Amino acid sequence: MNLINSSIRYGKVALKGLLCNKASTPPFLVLFITSACNLSCGHCFYWKKLNQKDDLTTNEIKKLSEELGSIENLNITGGEPFTREDFSEICRLFINNNSVKKIYVSTNGFFTDRTYSQVKKVLKETSLDLLVIEISLDGMADYHNKLRGNGESFQKALDTYNMLSELGKRDRRLQIHANSTVTSENIEEVRQLSHFLFDHCSSIEHHGIALIRDNWKEQSLQKPAAEKYRKLCLHIETLWKIRKKKRAGSLVEPLLQYAKLETIREGQQVIPCLAGVLSAVVYDNGDVGVCEIHKPLGNLRNRSFFEIWKSPEARILRNAIRAKKCFCTHEISMWPSIVFQPLQLIRAMIGTTLKKKLQES
Repeated sequence: MNLINSSIRYGKVALKGLLCNKASTPPFLVLFITSACNLSCGHCFYWKKLNQKDDLTTNEIKKLSEELGSIENLNITGGEPFTREDFSEICRLFINNNSVKKIYVSTNGFFTDRTYSQVKKVLKETSLDLLVIEISLDGMADYHNKLRGNGESFQKALDTYNMLSELGKRDRRLQIHANSTVTSENIEEVRQLSHFLFDHCSSIEHHGIALIRDNWKEQSLQKPAAEKYRKLCLHIETLWKIRKKKRAGSLVEPLLQYAKLETIREGQQVIPCLAGVLSAVVYDNGDVGVCEIHKPLGNLRNRSFFEIWKSPEARILRNAIRAKKCFCTHEISMWPSIVFQPLQLIRAMIGTTLKKKLQES
């Protein structure tokens, strides 16, 4: 029955992408629930907008949830999401109002007790299929702590991991991932970190890596060379291969990295982007955008979500994206664009396989 339901849900999302249905609710929602953050990370692309005093209230988020239809994946980010005392209430709104089955949460892992309390409350929702806590780690302790401006940040993240590991033994819907942002200076750090996590953190099912985004805070940082990044991707994929067999998403990860590297190489969209169709972004202050690259199209305090989503400005931007007038390597837009466009999924699978054979020969 789960397979049938999953197939039906996949078909609905893929059809939405095929028809480019702009009027309906995007099935992938990135929700910045707060700008508050306790760290000062050198690689942060959102640093200029942190720690403002204009986060959406619980009632404003409730109004958004009630306006929207069904959502496949809810990606919660910030700021640091667990600084909000109503974190679990926000999750429940989307579970109950929008039939959300999968929630992904990006966190620096600093607030162990708050995380425990909020996660336990979310897991009380029996209709939720998956809650993934993605702990951000960017190297071993000394490097990570320096980059994030806090000498306790690495150990705090490990404390949160240990807590979640115990919690996950009692509820298998809870998964733990580690995410690392890669720059030119921390490639070896991330490599060492990946081995550390694999050897010492058996409950982590996935170690994801992402390229540093534009507009980061510490200007001395640089993007890594594409070839070095490719080798790191391959190394981590090989290391985690056994553990990743448990994850449905493990099939997509190599395709995602392949698409990112090809996008860098060609300097244009390789996978036709469906941002603004399959995915949307709502920021902590109520701004609404099709993705995190383009400027917001409007604000929920002035117009409803669908007034913004169906606006002439939104239509013009979607047409520009479809005409490949922009490109990026942001996972949150690329992932659904690969997975829910069957032809692109097949193309990426073939490209990844051929690339591996050429590298091995």
